[in-house]
Amino acid sequence: MFSGSQITLVDPAPRIFLTFSRNSMLSTTIRRQPQGNLVYLVTTNMHATTTEVRDADTERPVARIVRKDFLPDTVSFSGGKTVRMNKWLKRAELPDEIPSSILEIDMGQCVLRAHPQYRLALYSPGMDNILAHWEPNTHPPTLILSPTVESSQSQILTAFLYLEQMMRIKEKNATTRASVYPGTKSQCVTTT
Repeated sequence: MFSGSQITLVDPAPRIFLTFSRNSMLSTTIRRQPQGNLVYLVTTNMHATTTEVRDADTERPVARIVRKDFLPDTVSFSGGKTVRMNKWLKRAELPDEIPSSILEIDMGQCVLRAHPQYRLALYSPGMDNILAHWEPNTHPPTLILSPTVESSQSQILTAFLYLEQMMRIKEKNATTRASVYPGTKSQCVTTT
């Protein structure tokens, strides 16, 4: 039996901080802090339809996101099979109606959803722990991950890149509509 003086507390593994060089989900470099090691390169083609995440050391593809106008968006990892985005990030119907997606990673089915403080947060399968989130009020952004999900880091990063970009597009469109039609909701004009 151990007495209180015989127990040694060990600090849990430190969280992983992925800091972007720019406030962009389309074109940036990402460093792992506090070491400052460059870990990912994010590039997007001129038409903003294809975003690639590459390993900074080898420049090999880690993930590829293809955005399409009429067909479903797709994702592939390490040059592997292309999957429809809605099959990879499955929509979750939760009682509180906050937009949510299911992301299958090594630890199981996690829930990625909007969060009032972190903007986006990835929850553990039981929704009892936040495993990854944006650091609040940082520009450029920093993604913070629990060390328990390090093996799924590239999938989590890709999901955050995709969903954050979709949120920004939606917000920009809402702002544009509000500036064109101030003080109104959507209007429909009919002619006879």
